[in-house]
Amino acid sequence: MRVKKQQSFPTIRLVIVAFCGLSVFLLILCFFQSGKLKSLETRIASLERHQAALEMELSAVTGVQRTMEVNLYYYNELLDRLMNGEVLCDTEAVIPVGRTIPNSQSPINDVIRLLIRGELTKAEEDLGFRTEFPGRELQFLGARLEDGVLYLKFSDPSGFTSGGSCRVNLLRAQIEKTALQFEMVESVVFEPEDIFQP
Repeated sequence: MRVKKQQSFPTIRLVIVAFCGLSVFLLILCFFQSGKLKSLETRIASLERHQAALEMELSAVTGVQRTMEVNLYYYNELLDRLMNGEVLCDTEAVIPVGRTIPNSQSPINDVIRLLIRGELTKAEEDLGFRTEFPGRELQFLGARLEDGVLYLKFSDPSGFTSGGSCRVNLLRAQIEKTALQFEMVESVVFEPEDIFQP
């Protein structure tokens, strides 16, 4: 009598189907988790804005102003000369100067506005810091943050932000480095596109 040979084919098929099903399940799970992460980031940002608003109300009631430490990045001519033996307009010589500002709901806007006022102290100037800010008629119109990209909008009817590459690259680096100090900012885009171009 002949015994029928058992096939292992259905077992292999079952393993493959189970593996594919598990893979699809894990992909779907990852997709939903990334959506939850974005949602969580949005919620955290909303809570931070709400906290800032409450802190402002509290400071108005109590008379105690909350502050935050920030950096304004300015070009240091002495450092440039020290690094390169001469002035090369090296953006590595754009370094931070500390400032204390009041807490606000829009610290990026506040810091960029403060930077382009170009208010260096005498001591900072003595240490080699230089800036061409404020620019005649240059106006900062605001910022918006989308997925880590910070869009900075300016108005420059007099052409202050154009000119030689040395000067323009330093002006641009001052703004970019100042904006990039904020954790949520990964890159900076200037609007309109032709602003801060040599």
